[in-house]
Amino acid sequence: MLSPRATRTVRWLHLWTGVIVGIQIILWVASGLVMVIRPLDEVRGTTLRRDPPALSLPVGLPPLVGVEKLELGQLLGKPVWKVTDGQGKRLLDAATGEPITITAVSAEAIARAGTTLRGPVTVREVSPAAPASDWRETKGFAVEFADDVRVYVNVQGEIGAVRTPWWRFYDLFWGLHILDWQDREDTHGPLIIAATLMALGVVLTGALLTIRHFWRR
Repeated sequence: MLSPRATRTVRWLHLWTGVIVGIQIILWVASGLVMVIRPLDEVRGTTLRRDPPALSLPVGLPPLVGVEKLELGQLLGKPVWKVTDGQGKRLLDAATGEPITITAVSAEAIARAGTTLRGPVTVREVSPAAPASDWRETKGFAVEFADDVRVYVNVQGEIGAVRTPWWRFYDLFWGLHILDWQDREDTHGPLIIAATLMALGVVLTGALLTIRHFWRR
């Protein structure tokens, strides 16, 4: 088994590795608890959404050039074409082919029609100059209800995200969990890898000391 000198070395490694990585281990446990304490559908606001009604097919499609993606969808019960091309993402009226622009008024109507939320709202435009803190897209509208639930509507009239207060709390702890506090997306960054290796060292040295303790007994 381990010699006295090797035991002292393992204890020293266990102690100081534990001191260095101990705070992060606490954050891992705490953030893990936060992430499992509520159902994920509730965190994402999925339970607040409504399914759209059935849609009848339009008569035809206007001529288009250089289309990268084309989808048939609906906007407040009306059929629309969702076009992605060199100009970006846009909407066309499926009956007339005329372009449709999402406004603050229509964004509010979309948010109310697509969710079960009610009450007064505040609508603001999301742009590269005024981005949202909890939504990745840079164009659209944020429709905020009185209970601090935000419904984000993109330029194609879709509900891009529903952000509840619990989601923002969850997102904060997710950033702490993966050691990416700014973007909260990188799950394989150098910090998380180094912290995980050090935590593994704490566990292994602790296991060696435990085995030695029972071996001597």
